[in-house]
Amino acid sequence: MGYFIVEYISWNMGCAPRVTKYRKTHTEAWRYLLEELKPDIALVQEVLFKADPIARQHGELFWSVDKGSESGTAVFVRHGIAAHNVVVRSAGSYLAGAELTADMSPMLIVSIHVGPPNYRKHLRAVADALAATVVGRRFLIGGDLNAARRLDKVYGGTWFTQFFEDLSARGFHDCHWDLHRMEVQSFWGHQAKEAYQCDHLFVDHQTRGSVHECQIIDNLTVRALSDHGPIRVQIDDDSGRAGEYAG
Repeated sequence: MGYFIVEYISWNMGCAPRVTKYRKTHTEAWRYLLEELKPDIALVQEVLFKADPIARQHGELFWSVDKGSESGTAVFVRHGIAAHNVVVRSAGSYLAGAELTADMSPMLIVSIHVGPPNYRKHLRAVADALAATVVGRRFLIGGDLNAARRLDKVYGGTWFTQFFEDLSARGFHDCHWDLHRMEVQSFWGHQAKEAYQCDHLFVDHQTRGSVHECQIIDNLTVRALSDHGPIRVQIDDDSGRAGEYAG
C-alpha cells in the first residue's frame, strides 16, 4: 500500500463585512486558492455565496448550516475525492463539516469561524461541540478561531495558552505549534495591533504523526486578497491512491 500527500488549506477570505474591500476581489481570491495554491481540501470562512459556482468548477462545497445573509463557512473538496456532508453546530460560531470517504482514508473535516463578541464563551462551546463530534474519528479541523497565544503576552493572563493546552489534552493537536513551537502572524486586519495567529489547524493523535509541513502563506498577493493568510498543512495518506488527487 502506497502513500501520497494530501494538501489542506484553511483561509478566512475576509468577505463577511459588507464594507470590506475584499469583496471586490473575491473571485480573484478563489482563483488564487484553486488554481495557484491548489489544495485537495480547503476550509474556508467569510465566503460569499455567489462564489459557489466558481468553486464548483473544481470541486464541491459543503456549507455551514448557520450562516449570514450573504456569506458563510464551508469545506471545499476537490473533484475526485468522495465526501458527504456532516452537520456540526456550536452556539455563536459557524461550522461546516464534511467526511472524506471511499477512496481516501476516512476523515472528518470541519471548517470553523468563531464569532464575536464573547470569544471565550464561544471557544469553550466549540471545544465541547467538537469533542463530542470527533469521538472514534480521524479528523482535521480548524479555521479562524479568533484566538492566539500571543493575546496572553499582550494583555496579560494565561487564558488563551490554557485553552490551547486543554485542546491538546483532549486530543486536538495544533499542527503549526507542534512543528514550530511558535505562532506566526496570520491576521493583519486594521484591528491587528500585534502579530496574532488567529488561524489554526488541528488533527487527531493518529494523524499527528503523518503531518510533515504546516505553514502560514504570507505574500503580497494574499495580503491584497484578504486580511488573513491561508494556513497550509500537508498530510500523508495511506490509502494507496498515490498522486491521483494532487493538485
